[in-house]
Amino acid sequence: MKKKDIVTAIYENSSYQKQVIEDIVNETFKLMALGLIEDGKVMISDFGTFEKVYQKEYFGVNPATGERMMIKGSNKVSFSMGKKLKDDLNQGK
Repeated sequence: MKKKDIVTAIYENSSYQKQVIEDIVNETFKLMALGLIEDGKVMISDFGTFEKVYQKEYFGVNPATGERMMIKGSNKVSFSMGKKLKDDLNQGK
């Protein structure tokens, strides 16, 4: 599912203008990114938790040449499912 699919699904099930919905979805994602940047964590009840984690540098392999190279460390985002989402996925919903 892409962002435009989310906007379309909300639009088809509401009486709001599509642009208003798109603005709200965009603002939601901006606030989530800000939460990760400032607090390092975004928790959404019944859905899950997004958390900023630092991955240390490590050795990798250049697929084109086979040469070993150092990959520098960087921040990543991990996601842990909430219980409700996990239950829903396991029930095939």
